[in-house]
Amino acid sequence: MVMKSLNHIQGKNGSEWGQFIRETGTESILLVAIDAAKYTHAFTIANYFGDILKKPCEFDASLTGFNWLKQEVNVLKKQYQMKAVVVGIETTGHYYEDLVRWCQNEGFYVRTINSATTAEERKALLNYSKTDNIDLMVILQAIIHGRGTFNELPSGKIYHLQRLTRARRELVCERTALQNHIRVYMDQIFREFQGKSIWIEGKRKHVQPFSTIFGKTGCYLMRHFPHPSDIISLGVEGLRSLSQRENLKIRDTSIQLLVEFAEQSISQPKEELKEQIFLLSLSLDRLELFNEQITCLEERIEDLFIQTPGAVLLSIPGIGAINGAEFCAELGDISDFDHAGQLIKMAGTNPIIKQSGGRNPTYHRISKQGRRPLRNITFQVGKSISINNPEMRQKYLALKERGKHTNQAYVAIGNRMIRLAFSMIKKQTLYQSKQESYVLQNEIKKKLHKQNVLQFFEKIVAI
Repeated sequence: MVMKSLNHIQGKNGSEWGQFIRETGTESILLVAIDAAKYTHAFTIANYFGDILKKPCEFDASLTGFNWLKQEVNVLKKQYQMKAVVVGIETTGHYYEDLVRWCQNEGFYVRTINSATTAEERKALLNYSKTDNIDLMVILQAIIHGRGTFNELPSGKIYHLQRLTRARRELVCERTALQNHIRVYMDQIFREFQGKSIWIEGKRKHVQPFSTIFGKTGCYLMRHFPHPSDIISLGVEGLRSLSQRENLKIRDTSIQLLVEFAEQSISQPKEELKEQIFLLSLSLDRLELFNEQITCLEERIEDLFIQTPGAVLLSIPGIGAINGAEFCAELGDISDFDHAGQLIKMAGTNPIIKQSGGRNPTYHRISKQGRRPLRNITFQVGKSISINNPEMRQKYLALKERGKHTNQAYVAIGNRMIRLAFSMIKKQTLYQSKQESYVLQNEIKKKLHKQNVLQFFEKIVAI
């Protein structure tokens, strides 16, 4: 049995490139390297053997520039009797996307090359300088060595889902940073609002009036009664009546702690904290806006997620609508992969293996050579199902008994989840649980809005 060319090293990408070279012939391939930028692109043209047929030139990133490039390519193609034109484009930001679409529409073969690949090619050439001309030579070298991929630009529901989930992730990070700023303002205005250390029988214990200061109650008090003097003026009875009037549902224990902490606070007088209180109010306005935008995004993500093949993952305990959608979006179109191990390598959660000279292989840390967003969500999903999925919880505890660190166990469970997701999405099958308490309908109702629950059972279960 003959193994596909480079399939063991580069997967389908290597096999497709090898097949293309055999069918076309090296003497019939015209190579175009393009260094993409925002306003002005650079390009050079060569044959497969690296002979430069057109010196590096620039063209503007508009239709006039594209048409001029097309003219130059067609002239050389006809002059040297080439059969195929292969365009290599480095994936620089989002500037390369219009180039890829235009080249594909013109019938050119497009190889998109990751910037990390060109960096490694530059190191191999022992050239640490970086200019546009050197970048073009590096892109040519990468094409000749079979680097890059023939894959078209992502599109469809999975692509849109990825855009939405990444936008949500950015908003969540910004909200976290904003919450840290709010904590700083509260440290200056009313430090004890976030909690206080109390010694009980010689042991320190941190006591908080609220489990989180960013809930409905915490945000209301920070906005309207941020200073200890405000709490003292309200008193216990005032806080109780406020809780009833505004439906804050403050417990008596929280009220007692809040009044006690306010009386013992070392904060400055309110008159000296006007600027901090003003900035706190502005930050709370921004926090409210972030919460509204994230909620809006999550609703849109849920509506789109159930329309994708990855919706079957919702049948797994511990996989919610949002983390399931993000996980599915970062996996992308799994039809490009032959087995789940390729997805694990793409995530960079595969362990580094070292073996030589007939010695037994040793396993080291994960490679981290893949996509960071996929690696991050793989860890989060592994953590979630290790806690909330009874069957995966047992596997997690077994890993812990073998001496695995907590994070190592989460990554291992995340890799197991990748294999499970690959199989479920590929075959469009639901999760099969051995737990007697598992009921699919109850599991879905916990995760989706009512209208989406009905849609899930119509589209997924009815198949």
